[in-house]
Amino acid sequence: MIMIKAYISRNLSGNVCGFRIEGHGDPIVCSAVSALCINAVNSIEQFTDLDFSLDASQEGGDMLFTLPYLEDNGKDDRARLLLDSLVLGLKQIELDYNNDLKVFDQEVQDNVKN
Repeated sequence: MIMIKAYISRNLSGNVCGFRIEGHGDPIVCSAVSALCINAVNSIEQFTDLDFSLDASQEGGDMLFTLPYLEDNGKDDRARLLLDSLVLGLKQIELDYNNDLKVFDQEVQDNVKN
């Protein structure tokens, strides 16, 4: 079975700083994943002044998006919110269509004990 894989990248602060989408599956799921990802990228471009990298396949839904620099000073709150919203949407689709989408969220774990 062909499955869509979404890889979420996070920086050391735990903030989403990129994502990679690979593969194809059910057309409804592909459309939903594509719409979420394209909307997130377009929104970051429209509502922030951040530089980012985007590599998208012309033939399919494969996409690589990275924010090379994301600050924790409040300036980049819009991008953080948009990317968190994307991850929330992808994880919800995964819950409903777990045979068609797998989300790999590379969350940073704090190993420091108090």
